[in-house]
Amino acid sequence: MANFFTQILYVPIYNLLMALVAILPGHQVAWAIIVVTVVIRLALLPSSIKASKSQLEMQKLQPELNALRAKYKGDQKKQFEEMMKLYKTHKVSPFGSCLPLIIQLVVLVIFYRVIMIGFNLDRLDLLYSFVPKPNEINLHFFGIDVSRPDLWVLPILAGIFQFLQAKMIPQPPMQKSTNDPMAMMNKQMIYFFPFITVFIARSLPAGLAIYWVMTSIFMIFQQWYINSRFGLGFFGQFPAVPLEKLPEYTLEDEANEDGTEKASERKKLPENLKKEKAKGVELTVRKKGSRK
Repeated sequence: MANFFTQILYVPIYNLLMALVAILPGHQVAWAIIVVTVVIRLALLPSSIKASKSQLEMQKLQPELNALRAKYKGDQKKQFEEMMKLYKTHKVSPFGSCLPLIIQLVVLVIFYRVIMIGFNLDRLDLLYSFVPKPNEINLHFFGIDVSRPDLWVLPILAGIFQFLQAKMIPQPPMQKSTNDPMAMMNKQMIYFFPFITVFIARSLPAGLAIYWVMTSIFMIFQQWYINSRFGLGFFGQFPAVPLEKLPEYTLEDEANEDGTEKASERKKLPENLKKEKAKGVELTVRKKGSRK
């Protein structure tokens, strides 16, 4: 297994990095890491977009999934079967977003090995015969040694871009409920995980923090593309229902408990809705014929 990792994964990326170090002006390792990161993200772009779309479809199914969990709370087997049927009906895979994350983790490990033991003119035995050998290896990037941990600049940038990326991931409307423990956990992770990112990046070589920053920036643009394709806002807001598409109000719909309602109050309702919508207030409307 170790030999497979070395020959199939580590050696090709190592050779690509060293080739870039040899040909790039200044022979800077940091720029080689940036270029390789962009190349890898472009190669993973189709699968990453597919995974992001799958994740969005999964979020849209959350109300139905929660209903199934409540319905078959005491029967885990039946609950699993019904959830799989729902996934199959909507052609969604619950594991669709796992592959890009696994690949990203593997690349992170490879970069760690390369930075720790590979960038040394005395350790060029793994280079392919056609790869040019660098005469110089520059480990500095704007005064930061990429082989050593950077305590502030790159970790903070990694945390900021991680936060922006997480904020752009759309959340289904039902997750706005404070009674949903999963929604509460997701919201907490959006603000908590960037601090974990900063803490981890401070303990790793700065070259890995550069990889982390570039990956997050790339993912921000990728998520922006997904959000725009699905008609969502920059931060993944689900579109509000236009006023003209709101259900028609009737006297029966808005009747008081005693069964009466003043016609003058009902006539004011559309105007009030316009005012509230102008203020950006989210409204909940009952359809004609519905009863609580």
